[in-house]
Amino acid sequence: MAHSEGGVRTSSVVTDRPDVAGELIGRIFARTRLDLDAVDEDFEFRVVRAEAGELACGIQQWGFTGRSVSEPLSTFATILVTGGSMSQARPGRPDLVLGPGQVWRSDTVQATNATWTPHSTFTTVHLPLASIAQAAEERADGPGAEVRFLDNTPVDAACGRYWADLMRMTYREAIAAQSGLASPILRAHLIRTLTTAALNVFPNSTLTSQYLRDSGQVGPATLRRAVAYMYTHSAQPLTLGQIALAAGISARALQRAFVRHYECTPMKFLQGLRLEQAHRELQAADPTYGDTVTEIARRWGYASPGRFTIAYHRAYGVHPSVTLQK
Repeated sequence: MAHSEGGVRTSSVVTDRPDVAGELIGRIFARTRLDLDAVDEDFEFRVVRAEAGELACGIQQWGFTGRSVSEPLSTFATILVTGGSMSQARPGRPDLVLGPGQVWRSDTVQATNATWTPHSTFTTVHLPLASIAQAAEERADGPGAEVRFLDNTPVDAACGRYWADLMRMTYREAIAAQSGLASPILRAHLIRTLTTAALNVFPNSTLTSQYLRDSGQVGPATLRRAVAYMYTHSAQPLTLGQIALAAGISARALQRAFVRHYECTPMKFLQGLRLEQAHRELQAADPTYGDTVTEIARRWGYASPGRFTIAYHRAYGVHPSVTLQK
């Protein structure tokens, strides 16, 4: 079944017959060789796909165990496991098993070998490689920056969760009754958001120093990227280099920009963010349940309760124990 409305085209196929599913698989996944194993007794095969210009997304539900070999793709495609599990073969390394909530980038250079369990479901998002290349050029501040992805998994767990949320949001918007993706402007904005995020989520050559700007003025957008990254990862150990990579500039340029705009270094700014988070946690804590100042201080990077108390009193005018008791 297919439907088109306002520039967004959706299609879906559902069957409980394995023979029909086999024929559909051959047509839908022409670039993929499949070997089907055991069919589940309550078998159901379902594929829903939505396309808006060069952006495509969908869900897949398999009712059987199987193996697949997919040829290199001509799009930037990622898979989010929403049910069951998928195993991806990695030459020279152990297979990677992905469970619900985890994401994988399909390869554009070599074939992808995968297996999955019955009742596995996946969300997929496809982006044009040209948009990825354009985002890489913008990050390098000039043309000619060739992007090369270095791994198929996100930089870290936080990046994986962020990308999974973006994929879910993209699919929900694509299949909505009155999808905003029917607007070319909104569609272009979403593609730009996704391609920019992809360069931060998946390890690639634009994250290396040869692409980092080291001179000139650092604009507000770059500073916002740095601050947003610090907020998102404030509960994790961070280095100046990691923050600079997320912002897309060199560590030295980041230092200068923060001193110019915030009159402090990036790490001092990060310390303030963590103190703010600790303040909020103290306000929400309950000492009758065992919450302590020392525990909260340590969680936000203060190994010394005394140092935390001094910093907290300087910022909020009271001792942290007073906030906790309230």
